[in-house]
Amino acid sequence: MDIREELKKRILILDGGMGTFIQQKGIKYDGNNDALCITRPDIIYDIHKAYVDAGADIISTCTFGANAISQEGYNMQDRVGEMNRAAVSIARKAADTAGRNVWVMGSIGPSPKSLFIIEMMMDPAETLNFDLLTRAYYTQADALAEGGVDGFLVETITDMRNAEAALTAIRRVQQERGTDLPVMVSASIMNTSGCLMTGVPLRELYDGVSEYRPMSFGLNCSFGGKELYPIVKEIAEFVKCAISIFPNAGLPTARGYEEKPCDTADYLERMATDRLINIAGGCCGTTPAHIREIANRLQGAAPRIF
Repeated sequence: MDIREELKKRILILDGGMGTFIQQKGIKYDGNNDALCITRPDIIYDIHKAYVDAGADIISTCTFGANAISQEGYNMQDRVGEMNRAAVSIARKAADTAGRNVWVMGSIGPSPKSLFIIEMMMDPAETLNFDLLTRAYYTQADALAEGGVDGFLVETITDMRNAEAALTAIRRVQQERGTDLPVMVSASIMNTSGCLMTGVPLRELYDGVSEYRPMSFGLNCSFGGKELYPIVKEIAEFVKCAISIFPNAGLPTARGYEEKPCDTADYLERMATDRLINIAGGCCGTTPAHIREIANRLQGAAPRIF
């Protein structure tokens, strides 16, 4: 079933946090979540399976930083292809247990370096540029496509230039493979004024990525649903595609993320009642309990018309 058609019928449920959930497992590792797809696939499978069992319609691969630029810090840049293919295989295995349609989206996160800042500073010692970053994203996107993803999720966008590099890479992969897989685009704002870390307003980001024809545009991370509600209401005025929202479990405290599932669901239910969203899930600090509550609350809720 085409996810784009399903989006017109109901609000789809996305999974929750991956990195914070891995940390809760208490395993000893170097912090490279993506490498666990190779070294501890059992852990990643269990997390995906928990979200599928909680009611997620969409699960995202554990590949947030599985690109050569990010993996250089772990000296694993040569295993990026293997990492992404393994991640898709694990997610697909979990999705296939559902007995219903569960789509696997290939997660593509930001690089450790901001192209916007690099280009603004014009540092001659800096070697990263748009072409190099695009190549790194191309390798990742191609491996995700080879693995068999149902689409791509370019998430936690803090830099418009980095997002353009990822989307350019995805478009190139799709052209070469003759595919038209859906692409989700999700930004992470710096403050409640609705701007990226680089100061770019969400309207400008949306206008910039529209040429890539995303299936959805929305927000993740940064804040909880309470803080993101007015921003979602604002972007609903100009976004012409589906809108996604997967907030953190509130604002972090010294003890971490403590927002209860019922509270996270309250904020997303309000967005659904106001017909603002098409895809809802969670980011940092959210767990299968949060996703289960969100799925229960939004069952039967009418999606935003776009």
